[in-house]
Amino acid sequence: MMKTLKLTENELVTLKVALYSHMQIIRKDIEQAKQEGKDTSFQEQALQEAQQAFEALNFAQ
Repeated sequence: MMKTLKLTENELVTLKVALYSHMQIIRKDIEQAKQEGKDTSFQEQALQEAQQAFEALNFAQ
C-alpha cells in the first residue's frame, strides 16, 4: 500500500543526499566486484532501484 507523505524542503534534500550517497557506494561496490570478476547483478539491480527512487524525488514538491 502506498502512502503520501508531506515533507519539508529540508527533509526532501536530506533524503536526496542520502540516496545519492547510497548510489555512490553501490557504484563503488559494482566497480570493485567487476575487478574481482564477481557477479554484479544484485548491485546493479539495487542501483537501478535507487536511481528510480532518486528520479521520483526530483518530482516531489
